[in-house]
Amino acid sequence: MFPGYPNASNKIVGKLRTSPEAKGNVAAGFPSLLEAMAAARINTPERIAAFLTTLCFESWCEYNAVQLNDTRLYKGRGYIQLTGSFNYEAAGDYLGVDLLDNPNAAASLEWSAKIATWYWTVARPNCNAYADSLRMGKINAAIGYPISGSNDTDRCMVFGCALRYLTGSAPGGITCTR
Repeated sequence: MFPGYPNASNKIVGKLRTSPEAKGNVAAGFPSLLEAMAAARINTPERIAAFLTTLCFESWCEYNAVQLNDTRLYKGRGYIQLTGSFNYEAAGDYLGVDLLDNPNAAASLEWSAKIATWYWTVARPNCNAYADSLRMGKINAAIGYPISGSNDTDRCMVFGCALRYLTGSAPGGITCTR
């Protein structure tokens, strides 16, 4: 679904890692991700495209991704790259798991997908509505991406490509601005 696409600078964006280990991570995590997406009502082409685009940029769609070269205890982990003690505590409280004392669980097969959908629908409750109205720029802002015109454009382009893949055509009116 995300083979990578050349952006305006001819840089390939939105590409999943292709090593055997990475492919295995995606395959192993996909059943729990689909289950969590269904439970979170990430169930229309627009929502699926926006959510998977976000995960592609966050973690290459790998449930066990960990932010490299970060020595903080509550560094980015999992599909959504959960970061900061506040988010670890809030996600853990909502899901009934102690992520403060066990932060590595955020990148586990058991919790990564549930955390990602919690973040999408509870911590950032407008994401499904933004996806429905093709406002990928608003999703980028809600998720917490730093403001970057080129990165926002890249995510928006991959969102359009994902929609085209899922529906056979990319609708007009995709909004990339925040």
